Amino acid sequence: MKENEDLKKDIQNAIKREPFLNAKENVVKGKAGNHLRRFIFIAGLAGTGLFFSGCMTRYVASEPLYTVYARPPQPSNVHIWIDGNWGWNSQSRIYVQKAGYWENPRQGQTYVSGYWKATPHGKVWAKGHWQTTGHRKRYHNR
Repeated sequence: MKENEDLKKDIQNAIKREPFLNAKENVVKGKAGNHLRRFIFIAGLAGTGLFFSGCMTRYVASEPLYTVYARPPQPSNVHIWIDGNWGWNSQSRIYVQKAGYWENPRQGQTYVSGYWKATPHGKVWAKGHWQTTGHRKRYHNR
């Protein structure tokens, strides 16, 4: 009988202490969870800001001045000349001219040269790209 009473007391003591112990653990977990949620929220905001600032179109009032580069010799009769593009420099907030280069043509594709596109906000550079032959856009092979 004594063993049963001791066993009951042990069980009752364990039941009484368990909510107290769980409460301490939940407080610690809750604080860590709050910090983690704040960190994720702030990181998400920063990432969204960087994403949208990188996607913004850069407009200029007039086209920048072109720099004439010496064209290197053609490596073979097959290679075609790809005119240089303009790239946006986010630090100086201006377009920077990139030099042209020779490239092997891609089978079933034509290179569409980049161009300055006029918009109501100003001019913006439309980057050159390879396009599958058969589309109804203008093509330039140089």
